[in-house]
Amino acid sequence: MTNTKTNTNANTNPPTDFASLFIKGVERAAELQKKSLDDAVRQNAESIAACKKAPEGVRAVPGMFDLAGQAFGGYIEAQKIVIDHIVQQTAALVESAKDRGNSAQKVAADFTKIMQQSIERAVEVQKKALDLAAKEAKAAAASERTA
Repeated sequence: MTNTKTNTNANTNPPTDFASLFIKGVERAAELQKKSLDDAVRQNAESIAACKKAPEGVRAVPGMFDLAGQAFGGYIEAQKIVIDHIVQQTAALVESAKDRGNSAQKVAADFTKIMQQSIERAVEVQKKALDLAAKEAKAAAASERTA
């Protein structure tokens, strides 16, 4: 008779373990996205520096490159906020679904609340982006008047 012993550990919970692994994956993907955005900012700064060295006749508006750099930086920061929010949403959804005692109705209510918060946050980010664009447009108009 062969003695087969099942390798079980009382401390493991496959659904919870999987949820934790999933969240870690989402967080890692978010960090990779942020690093890519940081690299894009560095490359943009290098491009702007190279363009600033162009002959005066090529540069149409004084300060245009600085303004473009600021706009790009603002865009990157908005993207990072969105990435952070996606990570938070995913974690909240996984936590909600992980609670095995919750009814389907409770999970649906939690999901609805999370989506509401997501929409509010997206509107907030868009408002910030519009405010930044308006500020930059005013700065560009002011620099054209002084040129």
